[in-house]
Amino acid sequence: MDIAKSVIVITAAGTPTGRAMAEHFCRLNARVALVDTNSNQLQSTYESCMKVGGICFSFLLANRNVENISYLFEEVNREMGAVDVLINYWQGGSLPNLLASQEAANDVVKDTLADVASNLYLFGRGAAFNMLNKGRKGVIVNIPGVLTPNNSTPTFDSSNAVIKGLTRSWAQELEHANIRVGGVLPRMRHSDEGNVRYHPAVNYDMIDGAAYIVENDSFTGRILEAAS
Repeated sequence: MDIAKSVIVITAAGTPTGRAMAEHFCRLNARVALVDTNSNQLQSTYESCMKVGGICFSFLLANRNVENISYLFEEVNREMGAVDVLINYWQGGSLPNLLASQEAANDVVKDTLADVASNLYLFGRGAAFNMLNKGRKGVIVNIPGVLTPNNSTPTFDSSNAVIKGLTRSWAQELEHANIRVGGVLPRMRHSDEGNVRYHPAVNYDMIDGAAYIVENDSFTGRILEAAS
């Protein structure tokens, strides 16, 4: 797919990685739809994209439900044209150890796995229906992000397993519609203490990986591991 001729929707566009992703695709002359639930962060990303000469629109989402997401894609269609690419990026906290306290386990089920999986699913569903209705040979790129409180070192992030499973199953489901699905996962490194951690430069590597998947017409149902 030619990025310069594509309409690309980027979720969580107000986050640091979302902003860098948006700027990157703007520099490649894509038409970029910025989506977030935080108005201040979304505005900052919009201003940053305009400074690099981007062609972009910002879309503030009041809440993430099926109706709002469907309407969002309709709005993108009206303002920018048919959607070609969804960069399905969502942040969530890392999981604690399996034998962590009951309180930690309850919180993570509510705030981590359920939130990340539901956001990925709802936006993937919205994009797939929109691409089908518009007859687009589109691309969905699933990317996880991890929030770690107080700059602590995250344990192995099980949302990566969610990304792998969704990417492979969606690719099979959407093959008949010529919609490709890929995923980018951060490269993990082992620290001296034996904990698994993210490479500090991984965000930019993941951006390059997303661009590669969009451009490579044979890439579907697979996962890229971001390299530094």
